[in-house]
Amino acid sequence: MFGMGFFELVVIVVVAIIFLGPEKFPQAMLDLARFFRAVKKSLNEAKESLDKEIHMEELKKEALEYQEFFKQQAKPLGDLKQELENIPQMPEVQDLQKSVESIAKSNPLESLNAPKEEKTEEVEKPKVSLEKTPKSSLDA
Repeated sequence: MFGMGFFELVVIVVVAIIFLGPEKFPQAMLDLARFFRAVKKSLNEAKESLDKEIHMEELKKEALEYQEFFKQQAKPLGDLKQELENIPQMPEVQDLQKSVESIAKSNPLESLNAPKEEKTEEVEKPKVSLEKTPKSSLDA
């Protein structure tokens, strides 16, 4: 430990006992142990946070590599799209598009799918009056 042997440690402990006295020495050893524990804990936390930061940097680099890869893969697709847009359409295709649009406007399938309504003819009911009719008209 720190390049010291057993004999050097014994000398330090004896000097500490003489200097602090037997009453204060145990408390000083506890304080020293707490200090080293706190230092060790702080160093471990710093190491963990540094490892996390390094890992985050690696993840960022990897994400940038994937982004560049996808851009390179998407470039031929964009070029193909531009080529397709620049190709003049054949007249047959334009005629077909016009006929599809006109059929879509008239939509003959809509009338086939519509529920059939039953047409009922209303029969005119004779009007009956409640007034008394003259007997002469009934006899005739």
